[in-house]
Amino acid sequence: MSPLARHLLGGLAGAAGGLVAGRYIFSQDITYQEPAPPLPALSVTKPLLSSRATQILAFGQPAATVPSPLVYRNHVLEYDSARRVPKWVAEHLTKDLVKQEVASRKGVNFSPDPVVPEQFRSTNQDYWGSGWSRGHMAPAGNNKHCQESMRDTFYLTNVVPQDIDNNGGYWNRLEIWVRGLTEHYQDVWVISGPLWLPQEPVKEEATATVSVENAQEPVKPVDNPIVTSSGETKVGESEHKVSKKVRPPRPAPKMVSYPVLGPNNVAVPTHLYKVVLVTDPLLDRPLLGTFVVPNIPVGDKHLAEFKVELGEVERGVGVTFHPELDREKVGDLCIQSGCNMQDYKKFQQFFWTRRLKSPWNMRSLERDWAEAKKKGVINSELEVVYNESRARLEFKEREKQEQEILKVEEKVIAPGA
Repeated sequence: MSPLARHLLGGLAGAAGGLVAGRYIFSQDITYQEPAPPLPALSVTKPLLSSRATQILAFGQPAATVPSPLVYRNHVLEYDSARRVPKWVAEHLTKDLVKQEVASRKGVNFSPDPVVPEQFRSTNQDYWGSGWSRGHMAPAGNNKHCQESMRDTFYLTNVVPQDIDNNGGYWNRLEIWVRGLTEHYQDVWVISGPLWLPQEPVKEEATATVSVENAQEPVKPVDNPIVTSSGETKVGESEHKVSKKVRPPRPAPKMVSYPVLGPNNVAVPTHLYKVVLVTDPLLDRPLLGTFVVPNIPVGDKHLAEFKVELGEVERGVGVTFHPELDREKVGDLCIQSGCNMQDYKKFQQFFWTRRLKSPWNMRSLERDWAEAKKKGVINSELEVVYNESRARLEFKEREKQEQEILKVEEKVIAPGA
């Protein structure tokens, strides 16, 4: 579908209509449909403007810059025009789709989506030299069944600034695990996106504030002598007691801090989230798992360490996910599946084998090899892959040089002929 067609679809149908249209056009639903009607509390309707409101908005209500949602061939998203990143990206995965190997990402380049006005776009220039990678929210790996679907994932509306190691490491493992769920469940719905969460304030020693009640000045003790029952005389005892109230210290304010990239100030998220919902005829109820991963390098950690309640992500994003899902009838995905991602060492072997097998050129191969050495993942199998790739690139380079020599010789011979 062309960008213009998507623009018209979003503009005419609006948020709800866009989702319904996307389902019929692509025959793929992005939310679990519960037979029961949605809860009234979750229903959002556009209020009718009073005559006074109409006067206040005499020149029109502030309008969204991009139609919502943006509907693509195999994913749907809401775009955050202020931060220049997606707010959420929704997918529906099945075994039949993810097992296909039709499309290739080679030759597919990142680019702005022309539907987004230039004023609110991010561009490749924002990322170049920033030290941050362009991280897919709908992964290219989920779209190998269709070259056009894969190309859609390279629109920058589907991309956030992501830590390079996180992108190719832990987050990649999480994406592989999600695809693997299609081996066990008929339908897998995924919603991914960025978060900007506050840092926990540094705890300081509490200092109590003391106040004196019913007195503007300290009450002085009365020095009249007091005779005790035993006949002992005490001087300096006060007959007035000072009432003191100790106030607890004020909590330190939380801070949200993040860098922005390039001329368009693309916001770098502090965290990334993924909401995973699965259904299957053999299950008595849907299963849900929600995960929040920091946007930093993450080592060998179990996925359950990043499991959170869905409401925590909803508060951070400002939306309600799967509003038609009856949450009282949802099970825990981690309890059912274990949330066991691929073994860390096996993944490292898989990741570096794939990376060393397909270098863009000799320079990138040597850079990857140096990084693998630095991380201490080198073994005999990877050395074989590296040497084969190096030999292949050297052969291509020799062929290229020989062709250039032949071209020069042909030009030299041509005038005499």
